[in-house]
Amino acid sequence: MSRSGVVCVLTIAVLCIAEIVNAAPAPERYFGFDQSAMRVFRRGGQSVKSTSASSAKELECPYDVITQPGEYYIRAAEAHACTWLFISGANSVVELELVEVELPCVDNSFIEFFDGVALQMGVFPTEADHELTSQERVNLPCKTGNRVLVSSQNVAMLTYQFPASGAAFRLLFKHKSIQDPCNIFIAETSGAFTLSNYGRERNCSFAGIFPGYINVMHMAVGRETNEARLKCKDFNDMAMFLEGNSFEFSKMNIEQRMCGRTGTSTFARNTTPELVAPSVGEAHGRDAAISSLVYKNRAQCTSGINIPLMCQFSMVRLVSSGLYENSLTFIFTREAKEINECSVY
Repeated sequence: MSRSGVVCVLTIAVLCIAEIVNAAPAPERYFGFDQSAMRVFRRGGQSVKSTSASSAKELECPYDVITQPGEYYIRAAEAHACTWLFISGANSVVELELVEVELPCVDNSFIEFFDGVALQMGVFPTEADHELTSQERVNLPCKTGNRVLVSSQNVAMLTYQFPASGAAFRLLFKHKSIQDPCNIFIAETSGAFTLSNYGRERNCSFAGIFPGYINVMHMAVGRETNEARLKCKDFNDMAMFLEGNSFEFSKMNIEQRMCGRTGTSTFARNTTPELVAPSVGEAHGRDAAISSLVYKNRAQCTSGINIPLMCQFSMVRLVSSGLYENSLTFIFTREAKEINECSVY
């Protein structure tokens, strides 16, 4: 075969491979979100449009955040992709049921469900904190025939590539309560949350996609000790407070590692505290962590531990060996200003 013939064959092969790759859904499809998408996600759940003819609410494209359970629909007359972030309460998981479908799986269209959040900046929960690999967390209803999709934590993503001929579908979004929540993803600007291993060997994480302040209310992690410094004897059981511009631990700053016991355990699990916003002109940022946390009930602040996390992502991680009954209760308060003290990757 001549050199020109070889080049021609190779060119055709490359084009065929490219077409196959583009047509095959994969978790990597989630890693293309730009800053406009992040602004929508940081906005949190908003009221979405509804029609007088139906109680179903319309999903927005190309991105939307849904926190209220109910019936939703989407309809499009041309080809484009939409991604929706569904967030339930901290003590529940996401359940989506496809109840009405009009040609969702034709041509190069697809529906893709991801168990968690997958952004350009990484995956939450990470594989280290999830029972499944990233690939195993992808569900393709067009191939599997599944109509009920359930997440492992309180957040999930749904992507739909509309065909050129257009399509529509309707779904039910439910908050399914669970007894032992582990990983928590938030859309709220503040709240009280509890991470616990329930005596098992597992890692649990809390994540917010904005900077904020952590006020530790109660901690019982690892060996029973009342040491004021709360130093860790080892790293098998510990509470980690991280900040960064990525969900990847290797790209995050560890602001604090703590072990031992402090605070009171009487604070309600995963509730909203009574907060007073900082006054106008009051300092913000890392040097103002204490002044930015003002509570109506001063008795809530029992541990005196305030940790500022001043990057795009804030994370609290509870690492557990299974040898101890570990738990950590804290209040997260979102920083009101746009602050990012981490280098951009």
